[in-house]
Amino acid sequence: MFLAPIHVRIPGGQTFGESLMDHNDDELADVVVIIVDEPGMSTAQAADKLKAAGLAISNVDEANGAVEGTIETAKVKSLEKLEFVKYVRTVFNYIADYPAGDPRNLDPDGDELGPEADDAGA
Repeated sequence: MFLAPIHVRIPGGQTFGESLMDHNDDELADVVVIIVDEPGMSTAQAADKLKAAGLAISNVDEANGAVEGTIETAKVKSLEKLEFVKYVRTVFNYIADYPAGDPRNLDPDGDELGPEADDAGA
């Protein structure tokens, strides 16, 4: 037996079950970047270059030559190509949906409904 998907219109013109979850402001990756163990560049200097490449740094581990941070998923491969990077480990990928009023919010029209009901419909 085939059941057709249910689409319910809610105030504001959105369709429940289809467009409420279509918020894709940004696709981000939490990464750990391991720096090449060579003299001439400290981990802190490498972190500065990684920041310039778009990495929002959350931790610099000088003792282990590692830098942790968040970057747009599309930019992960560009980090791997840097001459001082040994490898990049992607820990977690996710879609960010920024709140109304945030300058990074790319879908402001869909945010005017306010908080959404949970899965139980409460």
